Amino acid sequence: MPAKLLVDAIRDTDKITTWNYTLTEARVLKKLSDDVAISYQITTDAAGGMVSARDFIYLSQVGYEGEQFIMGGKSVEFENGPKSSKIVRAINGPGCQMVTPCPGDANSCTFMWLMDCEYKGMMLQSILDIALPIAQTSFVECIKKLAAKLKEEGKY
Repeated sequence: MPAKLLVDAIRDTDKITTWNYTLTEARVLKKLSDDVAISYQITTDAAGGMVSARDFIYLSQVGYEGEQFIMGGKSVEFENGPKSSKIVRAINGPGCQMVTPCPGDANSCTFMWLMDCEYKGMMLQSILDIALPIAQTSFVECIKKLAAKLKEEGKY
């Protein structure tokens, strides 16, 4: 899909769950500027139910380096953030998602996700070693399905 369509989808936190089935909830808690926001997300259960849902409070900044879109951020404490005794609060270390147009093909782009996540809670390392790559692979599958849907709708 064209980079712009993927960037628009990623940036729209309040609607991301319409295509990203790895999240059950996502919303902006506070917009600090056009490029900086604090958001809240809840993941789905993962690894066949071996990993229960987690939530995050995430500070992110978006911008461009040339034609490459970058959204970087990390988990933060936010006093007005939701709290639930039923969901484990996971911690995202510094990370980013990048979308780069493919030269010579306006309908393609490259997506890269650098993730540092501490899932918290009681979990065997062997399960964690499986859960993180599955989370990323599942998100990429969501992107592929979004691309197919947008193409079917004639968006590109």
